[in-house]
Amino acid sequence: MAISRRFMLAAGAAGLAGALADPATASAAPPASGLWTPAGDLGIAPANSPAANRSALVAALSNSSAAVYFPAGDYQVDNSGVDVVIASFAGALAMAPAARFVFTAGANRGLVFRSGTGARFYGLSTAFATAPTQRVDAQECLLFDSTTDTYVEDIRVDGSAAAGLLFYRCTRSVVVGALITGTMADGLHFANCQDGRADRITTVDTGDDGVAFVNYASGPANTGGLATNLSVTRSKARGVTVVGQSGVTIRDAVIDTTASAGLLCAYDSGWATRVPDDVVVERVRIARGGQWVVDGHGGTDSGFRVISTGRVVASGLTIDSPGVHGVFASGSIVTLVDVAASNTPASGFLLQAGGTYVVDRLTAAETNGIGFNVNGCDRLDYGTITVRNAAKTHDTHRAIDVESTARVFGTRAWVSDTQATATGYVVGAYGTQKGSLGTIVAQVSQRALTVDNPAGLGYTLA
Repeated sequence: MAISRRFMLAAGAAGLAGALADPATASAAPPASGLWTPAGDLGIAPANSPAANRSALVAALSNSSAAVYFPAGDYQVDNSGVDVVIASFAGALAMAPAARFVFTAGANRGLVFRSGTGARFYGLSTAFATAPTQRVDAQECLLFDSTTDTYVEDIRVDGSAAAGLLFYRCTRSVVVGALITGTMADGLHFANCQDGRADRITTVDTGDDGVAFVNYASGPANTGGLATNLSVTRSKARGVTVVGQSGVTIRDAVIDTTASAGLLCAYDSGWATRVPDDVVVERVRIARGGQWVVDGHGGTDSGFRVISTGRVVASGLTIDSPGVHGVFASGSIVTLVDVAASNTPASGFLLQAGGTYVVDRLTAAETNGIGFNVNGCDRLDYGTITVRNAAKTHDTHRAIDVESTARVFGTRAWVSDTQATATGYVVGAYGTQKGSLGTIVAQVSQRALTVDNPAGLGYTLA
């Protein structure tokens, strides 16, 4: 069967334009049209029984480098009982736009691809005959286990009893273009993977995190990861997470409505992860992160949360209407540049419990709690911070509060309150500290600025 030029353009050649910008993630070009084998020639067809398709699928792809094309239609696959495991696939699989695998058992895994190097997937689409409604741990829709140089382009996953698409102990996996919806656990998950890459990922209505990089201490100490152009909507946990994995960059993401933190970078003792280090976050917009109350839980977390990490650098973040704080960081080494938090029920920025923080061009606006709140840290360096209309429901009236932080090196702090009744007009420094608050500039319409400084930090007023 000849494959049309139109199909080749739709299913493969788009990868040349859609590949990640990072040079380490070159697009995988599809085989030439004459090299594709129609699925029907291998005994896999929409008219088959689910059991027949399962048997033929495993036989055709296991230990194979074939290029298999699936014309339009629903390919029912019996995924009951033991896992459907395809071992050492090193070929290519492409689906027409109206083709998909439909798995018969909603509480079970769909397919497992184990081992194999260089496999390529174009237009892969999955669904379940009956959509899963309850979480069943370790029953992902698609699991790639210990594969190398796997390339997945334009995938669609509708539903899963656990994660939608999971890579475990894989090396240099690349996903370019994914729509993952209705999963009971994560949307896209990299676990203990080396240099996983993802671009143009959309997740909607995930039961756990939208996109996750995780490194469990019990698994290989792999590092690296890059995720760009992400869209996460309505996650019943976090939007994007980096937990235990080091060397990860998250860039150009929109996170909208999560029950737990919008974006999380952390060491997690409960899951026995490693400590993440060298994590970079760039150009992320978070709306209603940690605000969503769903299924009787959630609604009490922050937009961006950093817990017990090594080095984390975040720049170009905007956080609006989180569940609690805009940014919450504890016991970590964090640099924040050009970060804005607004409409927060609690603090705009809360940095605490040890750790070293270097910040510049931060803005906290319309905060019910303290705008910029630092407590018990080892060191704080700031260039410029701006706090506007803070402490709207906080009786301390503190726009800025720095407490018990060993070393404080401030440059310039702007305190602005344009409300008819000013609420955030106090700059406070308390406890044992050394250093300077730098220059404080006040623009408070209906109240004089108050500097409450029993710590004795140096400052000037402008």
